Amino acid sequence: MSIAGLDIRQLRAFVMVGEELSFVGAATRLHISQPALSQTIRQFEAQLGVQLFDRNTRKVALSDAGQALLPQARDILKKIAQLAQTAEDHAIGLRGSLKVGFLIGAGVDLMPKILSSFAKLFPQVNVIVKEFDFSAPDAGIGDGMDVSVLRPPLDLQGIELITLVEEDCVACLPSTHRLAGAQSVSIYDLLDDPIIAAPGSGIWRSYWTADLYRNANRAPIVHEASTVESELQAVASERGISITASSTARFYVRPGVAFPVIRDMPKCTVCIALPNEPSIAARNFATLAVQVANAHGERLIQP
Repeated sequence: MSIAGLDIRQLRAFVMVGEELSFVGAATRLHISQPALSQTIRQFEAQLGVQLFDRNTRKVALSDAGQALLPQARDILKKIAQLAQTAEDHAIGLRGSLKVGFLIGAGVDLMPKILSSFAKLFPQVNVIVKEFDFSAPDAGIGDGMDVSVLRPPLDLQGIELITLVEEDCVACLPSTHRLAGAQSVSIYDLLDDPIIAAPGSGIWRSYWTADLYRNANRAPIVHEASTVESELQAVASERGISITASSTARFYVRPGVAFPVIRDMPKCTVCIALPNEPSIAARNFATLAVQVANAHGERLIQP
């Protein structure tokens, strides 16, 4: 006996005839001709080396071998259907894993809502969230994350950015600062102040030290901070000032620090970042994130 050439078509034909005990009825269910079905069964029997049916002009009955093999054939077809469904679920993002990068302080209020909503819609997707500090502002999107929540700008090319939130930039000042009591300040009022910067170098650090406004002069960096907490601690202890987003003022407010709006600095954003060829699950996450932001009034982009 050789089973190397067994295929789903033969198994399905055997099960249909075994259930109908009629070649006519089975052919109708399979949408093929009766001669074609009979030929398939004969080929299957020859390959197995055993007769599956006892036939005469009046009826069709399962042989002893046929009765023994029919439950196994059904089970094989069921497992094949499960395999196909699992493959399809992975292909359309209903199963699998999703690595989500998250830049500390970005979308703090949105992330729990997005993750909760995604878990409800895609319960078979294993979501792995990794938080990144200011030393990795791309939140891993250039280093293995499937999707990331972050604040532009980025040094990376080929990354798709989808804006979730647009908000004011604010100055983070010690309460003893000369402008701590102001509702708003100009970026040009801050350029001579010692400033707290993110670790490293690059466009992201340069953005938050306001290098664009310094006419090629170097920012007077006095300290580096890799987290919001360490940044605010440095400001509160009067080591310098920093520039951050207005959501920092909402979620990290504390005594000893003031957050006036920088009125002449463009708004900053929180974005979903996708790689050049995102997975379906990553695309689903991004779409849902936008929906959550809209539903909760967080998408603050002006028309």
